[in-house]
Amino acid sequence: MNSMGDSIRKARKVKKLTLHDLSEAASISLSFLSEIERDKANPSMSVLKRIGNALQINFRDLLADDERSLVIRKNERKPLVQSEGSRISWYALSQGNGNKMGPLWGVLEEGGSSGEIGVGHSEGEEFTLVVSGKLEIVVGNDRYVLEEGDSIYYDATIPHRYKNIWKGETILLSVATPPF
Repeated sequence: MNSMGDSIRKARKVKKLTLHDLSEAASISLSFLSEIERDKANPSMSVLKRIGNALQINFRDLLADDERSLVIRKNERKPLVQSEGSRISWYALSQGNGNKMGPLWGVLEEGGSSGEIGVGHSEGEEFTLVVSGKLEIVVGNDRYVLEEGDSIYYDATIPHRYKNIWKGETILLSVATPPF
């Protein structure tokens, strides 16, 4: 399987975009995009979503295995994104291309955040359940505080962002359709 950087570079070239074109469309610096493509930087989920939106593909297509599996064991979860800057790790709870929804397990370290700028997707809906901890989520101009057992369901095209406001880890179960 290709690395994430290889997949982004390949998708960019298929779309006949330069590094500069893609960096502008995704609102990230040219140098950061270059580092991502060379697997020298580990982007956050929101950056990957912006790259996917700019390439007009689900960002998960840049990461997913071709092999489909019905059962994913806890010890077999593959990390999708582990961004030191955001202090969030996302793990795929399904495997293979062609899925109609994208379930994810999120581990947000204390203070972990998707960033100060909300990101919307080109289409879809998202559902998030707080398994443990406490999450602040902003959808559009509305702010919500979710505690263990609380959930939220929203239109993913609306810019949204989130932050762990718990003293310790916050664990999330998120499902997006289409998978991102």
